[in-house]
Amino acid sequence: MKILTPKPFYFDSGSSAVLLLHSFSGTANDMRLLGRFLERHGYSVYAPMFAGHGTNEPLDILQAGSPEIWWQQCLKAIEFLKAQQKDKIYIFGLSLGAIFATKALEESSDVIAGGVFGSPLYNQNFSGIRNAFLPYAKKVYSIQQDLTEVEIDQRVRVVSSKIDLMLTEIRKTSLGVTENLAEIKRPYFIGQGTSDKLVNPKSAQEVALDVKTSQLHLYNAGHVLTINGAHEQLQSDVLNFLENN
Repeated sequence: MKILTPKPFYFDSGSSAVLLLHSFSGTANDMRLLGRFLERHGYSVYAPMFAGHGTNEPLDILQAGSPEIWWQQCLKAIEFLKAQQKDKIYIFGLSLGAIFATKALEESSDVIAGGVFGSPLYNQNFSGIRNAFLPYAKKVYSIQQDLTEVEIDQRVRVVSSKIDLMLTEIRKTSLGVTENLAEIKRPYFIGQGTSDKLVNPKSAQEVALDVKTSQLHLYNAGHVLTINGAHEQLQSDVLNFLENN
């Protein structure tokens, strides 16, 4: 089976730009539906790829990436859109990307509004993310036809031995961002699936209490709102948010 390598994308379609940040085990592909929708409505859209992602080696995420590397990539993405002379820049992030989208709204004066989908902020326990990443790793290895079951299991064990250190670093970054939520004065979109198994859906309500400018949208759906059954409603809600901010 030929595996198509996911790639970042940039749709140049208007003077206002939307920056989309993907999740921990995801890629820019998870943002493509939303990106194309916004492009059709006259917005430029940029979805970079976090370091270590989009390869056929799950360990790359744990070894080539880090919260600091991903944050610097977020800042570079904002600089890229400024260099494209976009007069308005919005930012949204899914799961891991939500941490950096929120940090940008706290710290970057270049971003005028944005929000999060399936945000892990206020989640004390990242076991859901761990439990989702290991099957993801096994699936990636299983697609590689030259690996035996024993070799696949060996590789998954290596991933399991290394992921906790990364999740600890992500949690530290998340806590730092959470502590500064009250600093956000710009419009803040919160999209949360009520049947999310990776993060606690109730955490979104805690974030909404902290961010006085927030708009909370709940969906009868799971974690990856950009591609699951809620994606069309999410697209409509995000567009309405952009049009009014």
